[in-house]
Amino acid sequence: MRRIIKWAVLIPVCIGLFACTANKNTENIHYAKAEKQTLDIYTPKTTKKEKHPVLIYIHGGGWTSGDKSKVGSKSVFFTENGYIFVSVNYRLHPDVHYDDMVYDVAKAIKWVMNHANEYQIDKSKINVMGHSAGGHLTGLIATDARYLNSVGLAPASLNSIVILDGPTNVKQFVEAIPSYKKVFGTDEKVWTEASALTYMNNQNLPSAYMVTRWENPSVYKFAETLNKAKGSDFVYQVKTLSHSDLNKMFGSPDAPKEAQDMTKAVMAFLKEKNK
Repeated sequence: MRRIIKWAVLIPVCIGLFACTANKNTENIHYAKAEKQTLDIYTPKTTKKEKHPVLIYIHGGGWTSGDKSKVGSKSVFFTENGYIFVSVNYRLHPDVHYDDMVYDVAKAIKWVMNHANEYQIDKSKINVMGHSAGGHLTGLIATDARYLNSVGLAPASLNSIVILDGPTNVKQFVEAIPSYKKVFGTDEKVWTEASALTYMNNQNLPSAYMVTRWENPSVYKFAETLNKAKGSDFVYQVKTLSHSDLNKMFGSPDAPKEAQDMTKAVMAFLKEKNK
């Protein structure tokens, strides 16, 4: 049994590829007052009073759906690798605008920082991972300083980010999938403001690792700029995994080889950044 954490009892149950879950009670930890502004915390099974790096996970769902409970194998995988794992809910469209979602992520990160000692978190090792829409929010929280500045932090407060097939260029994304104009509108100025790519030349940004399904030059440029190194060293391009499967299969012991290789590549990056 995993450790009981204040409001959540966490028990890993792993059967097959997509059935690795952690049972929790119905209560959530509020990082702010709204119904959706909640998070779950999973901790490693250890008796040592040592600090751990934290992986804060931001779910996908097209900015309109999704839930922090849908983490696949990640909660078990990361805790078994010595990380505190935090899964975050945020308010969704049409109730709020995309930037309200990023402000929610900033508030969640601030909550984690404020409660680091309580959960044995090393505040110098704050890592954020997002899939799809969550990857988009992750990119913005790491590059556009106004979000973390609003809670007294800065992009440099983050140790690293991992984007799992999330858009960093919203103009390119909306032009490819016009249905997302319902989220971002039709004003190209807004598309630019909503793109992490717009802010990638800001100073003191965290390192980034990118998982993508496409040979997209902007992804490699983003990785190169944030890491100040060869972009291809920080990008894993999947060949056979779907947008959904690369997220579901991350960290699963039953995943096909490509998913296992993807997981190894991301973890090698995180291991280097969390020495």
